[in-house]
Amino acid sequence: MKNEQNPSIRQVKIYSIVTLLLIIIGSGVSYWTAGKIEYYTDGVMHTSDVLQRTDELYSSILERETNIRGYVLTGNEEFLTNYHQSHVNAESLLTQLQELTMDNARQQNNIEELRGLINSRVRTFEASITYMKEHGDLVGFMDPNKINNALSGYTLIKEVVLRINDVENDLFLQRNQGLVNNINALPFIVGLISLFSITIGLMTFFSIYHYNKAQLAANKEITLFQQKLRDQIKLLDDSNKELEQFAYVASHDLQEPLRKITAFSDLLKEQYSGKLEGEGDLYLSRITAAAVRMRRLITDLLEYSRAGRIENEKITSVKLTTVISDMLEDYEIAIQDKSAKITVGELPKVKGSDTEYRQVFQNLISNSLKFSKPSLNPEISITSEKASDELINKYPSLNSSENYCLIKVSDNGIGFEKTHAERIFSIFQRLHGKKEYEGTGIGLSITRKIIEKNGGVIFAESSAGNGAVFNIILPYINA
Repeated sequence: MKNEQNPSIRQVKIYSIVTLLLIIIGSGVSYWTAGKIEYYTDGVMHTSDVLQRTDELYSSILERETNIRGYVLTGNEEFLTNYHQSHVNAESLLTQLQELTMDNARQQNNIEELRGLINSRVRTFEASITYMKEHGDLVGFMDPNKINNALSGYTLIKEVVLRINDVENDLFLQRNQGLVNNINALPFIVGLISLFSITIGLMTFFSIYHYNKAQLAANKEITLFQQKLRDQIKLLDDSNKELEQFAYVASHDLQEPLRKITAFSDLLKEQYSGKLEGEGDLYLSRITAAAVRMRRLITDLLEYSRAGRIENEKITSVKLTTVISDMLEDYEIAIQDKSAKITVGELPKVKGSDTEYRQVFQNLISNSLKFSKPSLNPEISITSEKASDELINKYPSLNSSENYCLIKVSDNGIGFEKTHAERIFSIFQRLHGKKEYEGTGIGLSITRKIIEKNGGVIFAESSAGNGAVFNIILPYINA
């Protein structure tokens, strides 16, 4: 929190924002100018292309005029061959001009007018050629009216070609001027970008300077924090060692007096059963039961303290199907006594310890057998499927980049109220009285501790009278 209020850090943020804005502005101006230059360059090239095609068309028209005159004067058929070729060339050039000026309605009108004049001229030429072939000369064909029409037709064609050139020349001048203006602006743009670059360099220098200054201060705080953290870890380790010593005492020293209490209670019950006055026998039985329960609580507490403390070198690849199969063999008598049906599907491989996972499924199956309906044979199923991304994202402790499986342990027992779904995993929590169902209420706490230690999550779903489903999400090993 202190670093967030450091003026140097604030300056780094401001410089970074200013630098980003300068880069965006410089890039935007450069891109816009480059686009303009490209636009005007394309326009100039396009106009030059139209002018070139117009010149070629006019040359083709002149060539056709020359060839038709040569044929009329000499009667040489070779002039007709050149005439027909120039006619094909003219048609091709007219089509190209139409395509090049599709965006200019004025030029399209000019080209259509030119096409009409040329076609009219060609019809006159074709009539002349036909007459020439039939009579050998044009003495009877030519008259002053046709000569005047021929001259005026050529004049009109020339006027339209010049008009097309005038329009394109105007466009060329406009576009060339735009190109020149933008090219002339390039030095200013380059200078502006250079200024931006120098400014960015200075900003970056100051940003790094202030950031390094703030970083040194932050590093000192981090070093102090790390030292405090190491001290806290040492205190935690010492506390864990004390807890382990307590667990040892609970396992050995505290159980010895309880064994004596139980032994002497049994002796008293054996020697004085029926001889004690009042409720003496009842009190003696309660003493024995309390001692037995106390020993069981201490044993379960020891198991809880040891749960999930398997050393890393003992962590291996665990085949859950094998672990559960072996565990069910040991529980065969209890399963037969309840006439229970247990179905185990295909389960994945996971990382951990055989012993720990054996304890997990032993606790869950024991619970299902214990809390079965008196009038119904227990049915327990263990299945697995790939956990969905939606389910994984509900739990922040899970890594979304890993693959997880969802293992379901379902039964048809008495179930529990939905509101108790979290409470049943708390240590020493019971939903039923000691007389109804035996146990210390620590089995599910141990189960959750082991699952979470192995990078997973466990949660329960149920409703009263409708059985229970224990869901286990674990990272699995790809086969």
